[in-house]
Amino acid sequence: MASVFLCVEEVQRTVKRLISIFFGVILVLPAMAQNVILDDDVGIDREELERVVASWTSQMQQAAANDLGDRMELLNLSLANKKIARAAQQMSPEADPDVYWEYMFKLRNFQRRFMAEQFLDKLEIPDMSALAAERYETEKDTYALVPEHRISSHILFKCLPGECNRNELRPQAQAVLDELLQGADFAEMVESHSQDPGSKDSGGVFNKWMKAGEPGVTPPYVWALFQIDEEGHYSELVETQFGFHIIRLDGVKEHYYQPYEKVKLQIIDTLRTDYKKLAVKEYDAQFRMSDDVYIDGEAMDEIFLKYKTPE
Repeated sequence: MASVFLCVEEVQRTVKRLISIFFGVILVLPAMAQNVILDDDVGIDREELERVVASWTSQMQQAAANDLGDRMELLNLSLANKKIARAAQQMSPEADPDVYWEYMFKLRNFQRRFMAEQFLDKLEIPDMSALAAERYETEKDTYALVPEHRISSHILFKCLPGECNRNELRPQAQAVLDELLQGADFAEMVESHSQDPGSKDSGGVFNKWMKAGEPGVTPPYVWALFQIDEEGHYSELVETQFGFHIIRLDGVKEHYYQPYEKVKLQIIDTLRTDYKKLAVKEYDAQFRMSDDVYIDGEAMDEIFLKYKTPE
């Protein structure tokens, strides 16, 4: 009989353990789905928080892991972002229609960009090597041309706007040019007359190879430089915002074409960009009006009436 009672007691203990485990599981499972942060009815559950932390930079992650103050600051910011999002979602056209529709239009624009980005992330781009080689041959000027470059020296007769009389200065500059055309030494003329502090001490050398339309150099200077027909020859007087220049052509690098291998990656990158643009355009087209679209013509006329150009 004693052994029977022992068996019954053992069964009872086992049942109690099973019940305890069962209810423990019941209590734990909902807790896993519950918020790990909750404030003002705005919560962040475990899955969301893991996503939030994963989106941080490694520096932010390490700071939050190692310092409780940094962790709370970052969590506070994440929760604040969610509260702000809730406040935005609670806006209504009745309360403030202008603000509401501004928010809606910006939200839609963001959604449009986001969906396009997701589409591009999954887009498979074909190998562009063959097309790049073809494009190199048909559009060599676009991809491979290195234009002619020129280098010069100059004499500057400085005359900033409002600081001197250009009509009085012009004859002086012309007289120097006439001497140069008659064979005067350029370096001596630079030393005697140039007022450009950046080049006077180096014999007037403008130490920059320029192409036509060179950015960062005053256009009249560049234009005049490319009108000189031979190295060692001079320009006419050139007037810029700095005053008058006499320009000497010192050197010419003729234009040439870079080999395909040097520009191949650039061409492929351009082709890939063009392919993406076309793909996004086609993606966007599927959301345009279909043949089954309904339009209330009367409402359209009423809406656009105030914008119509008077006849």
